[in-house]
Amino acid sequence: MKKEKLAITAALATFVITGCAAQGDVYRADVYGPGQLNQAQEVQTVEIIDIQPARIAVDNTEQRSTARKVGTVLGAIAGVAIGNHGHHDTSARVMGGLAGGALGNLAGDAVGGEKHQLIEGVQLTFRRGSKVFNSTQVGSMCEYRLGQATLISTHRNETRIQPNNPYGCGR
Repeated sequence: MKKEKLAITAALATFVITGCAAQGDVYRADVYGPGQLNQAQEVQTVEIIDIQPARIAVDNTEQRSTARKVGTVLGAIAGVAIGNHGHHDTSARVMGGLAGGALGNLAGDAVGGEKHQLIEGVQLTFRRGSKVFNSTQVGSMCEYRLGQATLISTHRNETRIQPNNPYGCGR
């Protein structure tokens, strides 16, 4: 029974830790923070004239730290359980917890990923008036199409070109 609990704990730990990887969805043009809600934002209509794939490096430091912490705690719990198996003295549990915590930290670091994670993005070349600009956005190429799109700016030089092909990805 204890081996089953340990196996379940290990499986759960793997699931939790691997779920910590940065996805970059918070950087999408159609994602807003609480401070941007109910605010007037300048809107312009632009014409997308070219769409190219892009890869965007997002910071994964916070997720790596979380994975290490979760790995340490779960490793320590597993280590105490292993140290307790067949032994009833406190030192075996303490040593098992320390060893498990150290191994869990290393495991969390291993599954936490690189310092930066590459995510899918698009390079949009667009015309605004008589000028042509380029903007890199987090998203999929299928979410955009050539033609009119809405550009929302909340800060100077910010370009948030909204996906203009909402059903293009087969959702």
